Amino acid sequence: MIRSSRMRSVALTGGVVAVVVLVAIALILFAGADPLTGLRGLVEGVSSSPYRVGELLVGAAPVAIVALTLIPALRAGVFSVGAEGQVTMGAIFATAAILWVRDVTADAAPAILYALVGFVAGAVGGAAFALVPAWLAVRWRVNVILSTLLLNYVATGFLGWTLRTWLASGEATATPQSERLPEAAALPALIPGTRAHVGILLVVVAVVLFEWWRRSRQATRVAVFAERPALALRLGATRQRTLYGTMLVSGAGAGVVGWLQIAGVNERLLGSVSGGVGFSGLAVALLGGLLPAGIAVAAVFFSALTVGAVGMQSATGTIPSSIAEVIKGVLLLGVAVIAASRPGLVAPAHPGPAPAPDDGAFSAEEITDAAAASGEPVVEAGTAAEEGTR
Repeated sequence: MIRSSRMRSVALTGGVVAVVVLVAIALILFAGADPLTGLRGLVEGVSSSPYRVGELLVGAAPVAIVALTLIPALRAGVFSVGAEGQVTMGAIFATAAILWVRDVTADAAPAILYALVGFVAGAVGGAAFALVPAWLAVRWRVNVILSTLLLNYVATGFLGWTLRTWLASGEATATPQSERLPEAAALPALIPGTRAHVGILLVVVAVVLFEWWRRSRQATRVAVFAERPALALRLGATRQRTLYGTMLVSGAGAGVVGWLQIAGVNERLLGSVSGGVGFSGLAVALLGGLLPAGIAVAAVFFSALTVGAVGMQSATGTIPSSIAEVIKGVLLLGVAVIAASRPGLVAPAHPGPAPAPDDGAFSAEEITDAAAASGEPVVEAGTAAEEGTR
């Protein structure tokens, strides 16, 4: 059952990519340019110089990390659109923690301490903010999509207030921003002469970790929870535990991205710190089929559209660089189709009372197979029912 669902997802993703490619070719032809010339310009726009390669990586890394840490939530049918706000809160926490360390140590702290404090503070900030919609869903069964979407505006408002009050820079600037971070807090360059920083390597770490998790017993229970919640209850996967666990992972990942944006790219907290990476991460997660390697490729593709659009314009002379945004829009429509096709994504994760696990809806073979895949003993019906109401 789960394997066939994954195959359908991969096939649908391939179809969406094919449609996007056809639309891109049609747009290029409509602009009066040769598609092959436009494609060559796109490739040259992302690979013609080390700086362009660095921009490609800088754009792909935060989107990839957000997407990778969304895997558990999306596999469980918890459709969170709150990564934007969680990135923002992670950046605020990381900035405040780094500046506090600077003041306490008189700017004598080593780079490794700044990096550790920034990473932890960012993860804590994002995770804490992600707990709010999880608690609302558990306590009052508030729709996760609605709560996470609205909380993005709360985070934006809090960021604006922060940059005008306790984290405001003493400099006279055109836009609100924080003080510049200590030089030791800036992440070292990965490619000299570019904005690419060593924090990009976290993508490799995340791909390995989530590829390992995908083969774990917990991943099996999460996947069963999305498609057959009553069966998941018999395996010990309660709604409360699943919501809190998956939202904590996605929130922590988004918070770390907030730290990467201030320590690796901007070197200070700005009002545009999220830059749309939260919504892009959600699209990339679905486009990559919730597979770590697929997500990494999709993130690079997403970034290449933006970075390479200028090269496409230069190569053809007729194609505006804004064509990248049109292609992204078509891509997002395709992602919406993918989301609608996955069980539990469009609707909140089982908002009503959990079905009775012994209602006869599952065959003995189904229960045995799922228990064997998870490696856990089947929970007694009465115990599962009690846990599902908590």
